[in-house]
Amino acid sequence: MADWAVAICTFLLAIIAIFQDKIRSWIWSPSLECEIKLATPDCHRTISRSEGHEFTSYYYRFKILNKGNVSAKNVEVLVFDILRKKGDKFNRIESFSPDNLKWSALFDIVNRPKRYCDYISPDTYKHCNLGHIYDPNYRHLFPGEDNPALPIEKGETIFCFDVHFMSNNLYYLVGPGEYKIKIKAGCNNAKTITQEYLLKLTGKWFEDEHRMLNEGLLIKKI
Repeated sequence: MADWAVAICTFLLAIIAIFQDKIRSWIWSPSLECEIKLATPDCHRTISRSEGHEFTSYYYRFKILNKGNVSAKNVEVLVFDILRKKGDKFNRIESFSPDNLKWSALFDIVNRPKRYCDYISPDTYKHCNLGHIYDPNYRHLFPGEDNPALPIEKGETIFCFDVHFMSNNLYYLVGPGEYKIKIKAGCNNAKTITQEYLLKLTGKWFEDEHRMLNEGLLIKKI
């Protein structure tokens, strides 16, 4: 082999050795996607209990999918921004602070909802909680679930984002209206993704699951 060919091969091998992790990540990596559907089993009616009372509540979950070819490790999901529509403009809720959303049915050793999902295998998904709506007649039974300062009528619903830190300023509670929300999902070994949604809380309450999921809360990808 000519000296120039040997030199080129040596140079290429050196480049591969230096950048092998980067090259491997281009070929083998997770790819996260966010999918929200207002239908069972993602969103569903359930029974909540407090102080001897049983009542209806609705939980709204979404999927974090891994469309890549290796497992996504230590995945976290945040609600990164909430803006409320006033007139023709959307204004940021000033008291809002970005926070992790809770993974559905994933708990740590002391039974607290986890901030991180250990892994999501290729071509699978995990559910993450967006939030919930309690029966307006019973939400006062739960600390941090009711905000008398919100301009709502008796019997109207409040949407509670399932954030980890339930701040005393109650920014995670929103009343009827239109909102823009920004969701971010990231992990150790893939790019962070950002997805925005329009969320409309009508304030209507229905015991019937089909009506509640179609008329109580509307979500649209933007």
